[in-house]
Amino acid sequence: MTTQELDRTPAIAAPSLTVNRARRPVLRRSAAALMAALLAAAGLCAGDAVAGFFPFGPASRSISDLGNQYVPFYAYWWDVLHGHARGDLIVNWASGFGSSYLPDVFYYLASPFSLLVALFPRAEVDLAVYVITAAKIAAGAAVMAWYLRGLRVRGPFRSGLAAVFGAAYGLCGWAVTDAAYNPMWLDGLIAFPLLCIVGEWAMAGRRPVLGPLCVVFALVTGFYTAAFAMIGATVVLLIRATTEDSPLRARLRGSGRAALYVGAGLGVAAPVALVVYLAAADAWPVTPRPFTSVGVSPMLGRLLPGSYEFNSPAIFVGTFALFAALTLPFNPAVRVRARIAWTVAIVAVAASMLWEPTVRIWYAYTTPNGSAYREAFVLCGMIVVAGWTSFSRGMPKPYALAGGAALLGLTIWVASDWEKAAPEMLQWTWAVAAVGAVLYGVLALAKKIGRRTWRITSGVLLVLVAAAQTAETAANVADVDTKRQAALGYYAPWGTWHERLRAAVASADAWPSYRTDPGEARVTGNDPQLVGGEGSAYYSSFTSVTLIGMLENLGYGWISRGRSPKSLDNPVTDTVFSIAARAHSTVTGASQSRGGDQADVTLTRRQVAPLVTVRPDFRPPPRYGASPFRNQELLLGTSVYTVPEVRYERKDGTVIGTTGPLETVPDPTPRSYPYNLFAACAPGQEVYLYAPDYAGGASLVDSGIRVGLTGSAGRNRAPIEWLGTVPATGRVKVKLRPMDRGAVPDHPIACLDTARLADAVSRLRSTGATRVEVSGHTVNATLPAGSTGTAVMAVPAIRGWTCALGSAGARPAGSFLGLVAVPLDGKTTRVSCSFTPPGLKIGLTITGSTVLGAAALWIGLFFLRRARRRREETAPETAVASGAAPA
Repeated sequence: MTTQELDRTPAIAAPSLTVNRARRPVLRRSAAALMAALLAAAGLCAGDAVAGFFPFGPASRSISDLGNQYVPFYAYWWDVLHGHARGDLIVNWASGFGSSYLPDVFYYLASPFSLLVALFPRAEVDLAVYVITAAKIAAGAAVMAWYLRGLRVRGPFRSGLAAVFGAAYGLCGWAVTDAAYNPMWLDGLIAFPLLCIVGEWAMAGRRPVLGPLCVVFALVTGFYTAAFAMIGATVVLLIRATTEDSPLRARLRGSGRAALYVGAGLGVAAPVALVVYLAAADAWPVTPRPFTSVGVSPMLGRLLPGSYEFNSPAIFVGTFALFAALTLPFNPAVRVRARIAWTVAIVAVAASMLWEPTVRIWYAYTTPNGSAYREAFVLCGMIVVAGWTSFSRGMPKPYALAGGAALLGLTIWVASDWEKAAPEMLQWTWAVAAVGAVLYGVLALAKKIGRRTWRITSGVLLVLVAAAQTAETAANVADVDTKRQAALGYYAPWGTWHERLRAAVASADAWPSYRTDPGEARVTGNDPQLVGGEGSAYYSSFTSVTLIGMLENLGYGWISRGRSPKSLDNPVTDTVFSIAARAHSTVTGASQSRGGDQADVTLTRRQVAPLVTVRPDFRPPPRYGASPFRNQELLLGTSVYTVPEVRYERKDGTVIGTTGPLETVPDPTPRSYPYNLFAACAPGQEVYLYAPDYAGGASLVDSGIRVGLTGSAGRNRAPIEWLGTVPATGRVKVKLRPMDRGAVPDHPIACLDTARLADAVSRLRSTGATRVEVSGHTVNATLPAGSTGTAVMAVPAIRGWTCALGSAGARPAGSFLGLVAVPLDGKTTRVSCSFTPPGLKIGLTITGSTVLGAAALWIGLFFLRRARRRREETAPETAVASGAAPA
């Protein structure tokens, strides 16, 4: 080989070495992320298996909203992804007689993990939701480990240590206690460390495109919890900015870049933000529960394993990560500035969760409905990062460990005063601390023996720490599973009842000729999404005030303080909402817990009006009144009820009065019906009872029919109930047996004339649409020639509907007693209506403007830097040419 060839050899090999070195950090961070994900998934699955919960045991994990809301959402999402759904991404025809679907998609289902449901059979939707939950927890752990591994560290086994801390974050108390049954919240678990990574990029002046895209990802996948994550990431960025050694100007520039990344991300995510915001503004208002702060003992108790309370901050991160964080204030390997900043920030964030004015800042100046500590994952993440900051500098000095041990002991001592602290878990924490002290002694001894022995010992101890932490988190998961199910109740997983009901509904399907309602025997708040059909039931944060207000006026019931309307088995409302087939089923007690394998499912069919009917042109437009029976007649267009005067009596015959409301209180006498209602109607008419705020039993004498009403003023609203038929005497006697305090309103009884109803149905069918076509989010109806008055579509007139006659331009739809209405001209026979979610168009406009603006800025900066580089390259040549001597 020649000398020239030898000289060229390093030049050939150097690029390969450079590439390999550049890849090493990525490979190390990937290894840490993978290990953290595996540890988190193992801890979650092991805990559920120990507790015997689905899919590892017979106990249902569909707790509260998980079974009532999310499982049905994912079942319908499966239909959407497979092309079997009613409607498209814009309109959900299954729920709420036609609801805006895009807000639900953006709010609940936008995460890419939600696509996993399409890989499972529809009957395995419960398993799909579990896999999605586990995947999100594992992803949160992985992203945290990736973030931690990218920070300044020293010492061996850094990737393994980052994996342990990442897994501690992924299986934090908030994730397995609160978010496990609200899977959409888990996107915030991923967003917090991801936004912290974006902050690091901004401080370093890197990733000007990927940074904003990560912000977009966080906002789109989980807009609600991403807001919490953004607050937390901002606090972490401020800590980093105040503790760095770089010049102040550089730190200010980095902070400015971070703000620019967030601004660009918000601009691109504008459609999500605006659609969700406007849908929430149009939703049924729920009076927030008053905020009640927990005390110091419960707060510290939730740092320890085995603690559970519904409305308190679940901030458990494992004994190891907690102890590591507690050593930070005493660790001299960390600069004083950083120690002070982290300590103050964590205390301030914890305090902000206990003081109502700061809680309102977390929740955009509102009080959360339900748990008031949904931002607890941010505090968990900060504790984990603080622990990493202390331990990633190497094993802290003995006095730093002693300081951390003292704080841990103080935490356990204060938490022991909390009545819900588990004694066995407190003992576990003491035991872990004692074992940790022993292991530290072993590590110190190994270091004196030699470096090789110390490295081997460190690796073994890290494996032991990972195993102990996984066992501890698994035990915490199992304990929380059991306590949470006892506190919140559960719903049966998909079973035989679901299959029978779904098959019955499918057998009657003829949409859009008419609707098929899965029935009033509510098993979830979203039965139409879960088993099929089209009904009023719809439980969402975006259940519109238009829908609920209309249904309430018509005598429908609801739960969850209005956000979850129930189905109503009533021939008049079935007529106006075009429900020609209705399923009936009985699912109670053990049958429900087994999935309803003993349930009986039947179908009732009726002649009803078409989806689009023609009504007279009322002047002035009708308005709802106090009586739901009269309101039904307004919407029907015909008088079909007799609403008699009612006499209220006690069981001893004492007359209470002839006007309501009647205040009812429970009678301790067994099987006692302390109140009687008397009225008179024509024999053979159907008797209905309206008592929305009454809780207890009701029975029509001599009919053998008993019904239960579950009204509770402000919380639940009982629907109109059918009691039977009027006897030959014409005398109606209804007995009441209250189970709780409640009230019966004035004129609670009505008698339906079925012959008049049949005539009304015939008239609506003869004048209504001859053909109705529904495609995605559009409705096209063909009317009889010469139709005048108003075309009324049996769909709630929520904001976003536009309609047109024939080839005329579309205009915002009108409203007829809460339904979409279009004035007719007597000439046009074709009506077309289409729905666009409010905020979508302007949001897309903002997105386009942001992308164009960012592209223009990037191109401008590119050419500016290029010109500056050229000037710098030509400056020495210019100086020499002019005779200037080089410095």
